[in-house]
Amino acid sequence: MSQKEKLGRTSEGKPVNQNTEHIIRHLNEYLSVRFDHASRINPHLIHIKDDLIYHEMENVRRCMNSNKIYGPIRLNVSDVFMGDDQTKRRNLMSPSDQTSVQVELVSHVQDAKIEATRGQIKIHDLKTYYASIDPQLGEMTDLLETWIWWDLYDAVELARFEQKIGIIRHVRQGKLSDKLRQKYTMLIRPHQGTEEKPKAVSDEEIIMHQYHRLVEIQENWSHRRETEWGYMFVLKRDRLEASDPGELIGKITEKVREYDSVKSIETDDPKQLQPYAAMLNLSSGEVSQERVLELLQSQLIEIGREMLDQTDNKPRLGPPYNFKLHQAELLNRWMTDLKAQLGPLHDKIEADKRRNQEAEEQVSFPSE
Repeated sequence: MSQKEKLGRTSEGKPVNQNTEHIIRHLNEYLSVRFDHASRINPHLIHIKDDLIYHEMENVRRCMNSNKIYGPIRLNVSDVFMGDDQTKRRNLMSPSDQTSVQVELVSHVQDAKIEATRGQIKIHDLKTYYASIDPQLGEMTDLLETWIWWDLYDAVELARFEQKIGIIRHVRQGKLSDKLRQKYTMLIRPHQGTEEKPKAVSDEEIIMHQYHRLVEIQENWSHRRETEWGYMFVLKRDRLEASDPGELIGKITEKVREYDSVKSIETDDPKQLQPYAAMLNLSSGEVSQERVLELLQSQLIEIGREMLDQTDNKPRLGPPYNFKLHQAELLNRWMTDLKAQLGPLHDKIEADKRRNQEAEEQVSFPSE
């Protein structure tokens, strides 16, 4: 797809690069979840969330829509990220490569360089801009840009995964244009110059090509989750449905009656206290009246806290979880659905994969 074809239009008439916007959409979701986590720790941050994220996303958009020089040609950054040239894609994320996007996205990697070149305008990036408003916002900008650096590649991979699923669906519906088929022919059967023009690839070959890329994305995603340190996690907490106030009052009434009933027991009656053994994770002989009363009191406090949160219009949140690990499960489900849709073609792909593995093993370990 050419650069011109990829450019749509916003409601204001401005051109939009679809590859860039796909990446931005996933990256923005990660930043929003991270900011919500930070705001639970420091509630004041909620007031600057929209402004900071908007500013940084515009910076990312400018970077994605820029070009990098590769010898005699220039390539759009988002095109390289969304493509299948693994070397070029890795180099964009390599701080030491000349095509790296780190300098454009992370202000503090240039701090030492800026300090060494006096005479420049003091406000030269988003970090110095926000730090001039509030010195503490300089560190917050550092954190936000670090989040961007941690999350950018995963946002790209999600966008690539969705795009390839869409291409497979497009091909199976018979909607692939001759121009795109020619592109895939050049990709799958590169022309060697002296050879005759290669025969156009079939729908099956295109699907197989994209399927193998999907498997790579899925496997690499799981590997990154296994090697990711806890401080890099995207911690998310889902909002729970609000309970009915009348229902909460009823729960409190029942729990108070239960508390009074247990308290009225004169001695530790194992038979009456038996139902609480599992809740306390104790054997029947270890359950005491005192421990049961402590349990019921904690349950009352929890119901009261839930009622107070509703009175203050505070949303109830579920337990925290690793959002990207949750997405790994979604990728697995999408792949399972795709395998079922492909049916016999998937069986053929797996059979070809086994033959290739056997051939590689024979080359690696030749018989004497």
